[in-house]
Amino acid sequence: MTPSEIQVLEMIRSKRFLSIKVIIKNGEVDAIEGLERLDTGERIIDMLKQHDFQNLEIKQSNGKIVCVNRIFRKKVSPLAKTKRS
Repeated sequence: MTPSEIQVLEMIRSKRFLSIKVIIKNGEVDAIEGLERLDTGERIIDMLKQHDFQNLEIKQSNGKIVCVNRIFRKKVSPLAKTKRS
């Protein structure tokens, strides 16, 4: 198993994510995106500081935040992209 495949499996096994998207370029894993639901009590500014590449979706009802979803992108390191021997 390649290091990039191991990273994908670790994300799956963490059970934190509602969905996981693997982005492949030139037949190799380039990046992994994970969609997770966050605690609505957490401060938005703190959420923004947690990852360099992310999208936050905030849903509000009756003036209160009811749902926060985050999609964050994790680039696979060049060393993890090397082919199997």
